[in-house]
Amino acid sequence: MKQKKYNIMFGFIIFMMLFHFAFKPLNLIKDKELAGFYKVPEKVEFNSENYFSRKFQDSLEKSINYQFGLFPGFTRIHHQIEYSIFNRIHVKDVHNGQNGYLYRYCEGCITNRTFDSVYLDMYLDKYLIVQDSLKAAGKNIVWIIAPDKNIVFSEFLPRDLKHGVEVYSFYWSLQKAFKRKGINYIDFNELAFREKKKYAFEVFNKGGVHWTSSYAARCFDSVCKYLGTKTNIKIKNVISNKKVEHPWGPDVDMEEAANLLIPLQQDRLFLSDMTSESNSKNRKLLLIGDSFAHSWTWTKYYANCFHPQSEFWYYNREANTLENTFIRNVDHKSARLKTTEFDTFIIVFNAANAEYLDYGFIDDLHR
Repeated sequence: MKQKKYNIMFGFIIFMMLFHFAFKPLNLIKDKELAGFYKVPEKVEFNSENYFSRKFQDSLEKSINYQFGLFPGFTRIHHQIEYSIFNRIHVKDVHNGQNGYLYRYCEGCITNRTFDSVYLDMYLDKYLIVQDSLKAAGKNIVWIIAPDKNIVFSEFLPRDLKHGVEVYSFYWSLQKAFKRKGINYIDFNELAFREKKKYAFEVFNKGGVHWTSSYAARCFDSVCKYLGTKTNIKIKNVISNKKVEHPWGPDVDMEEAANLLIPLQQDRLFLSDMTSESNSKNRKLLLIGDSFAHSWTWTKYYANCFHPQSEFWYYNREANTLENTFIRNVDHKSARLKTTEFDTFIIVFNAANAEYLDYGFIDDLHR
């Protein structure tokens, strides 16, 4: 009887080892890889110093855990238990809100930071010089503030956070300065706040950090109408919205990064399709922006309306096509000369990035 127990235990261990190897390294069973960033454990050399300081053992343990075949599945189970029972999320700068909403923000920056008024005035004076110079040359520039979930749905933020106009105080300072200085801009925060219950689709999904693809399409059409009133650019769009059972990945990017086992409950899932008629396919657009612009580049909205040699400067660091294909890194020293090739300029950053202004674009033009 005792030998039988040993045999059963030995067989179970062998089975679990083979089951593990079926995941990794043999990859006979596919497990969905974890989303987000995971740092590969550092390899530590085996020597007496590292052994007695336990650096070698700690590194070896982390490497085994990282390479363990069931690591993704067990991680999702652990995260789901923590979320469902203890209301905890194990992702940096991602927090549980109320009513099942997830929010991304860094501790402190959501309420405490603001602009120095003297610096902001100096910056916007430089911006106005660019705006007026482009207008005199028959060119146009417009600044777009993409909506931020922490502002639009501030009522569902964690209860221990300040709400309302105290969310991202640097954004409110920038908005007031734009109005005072006469900057041409569109603020989609105000629009999204008014419209968050207007459409069948959501402005932000509960598990998304960026605007939904459908609301991004709605705002793209709004930008085109704005350009039509301010410039001779005429773009007519026809948008169709289709309800779907499964979300488009970027619409629930924060939920994906949380690596939960069970998707968050979400009923209003839509995808948009757009056809455009444009009189500006011979115009070169320079789009400068953050990841909120991806909903306009991945879907080819701007690419279908402007010259093929138009560019998207991601964070004013990477030059891409309007279809988001990498071209080169931005050369800040020659940026001023390079921008003479373009006819229309659109700067788009969301309120969470307002403290960085345009990531140095206007300063590059004043070099």
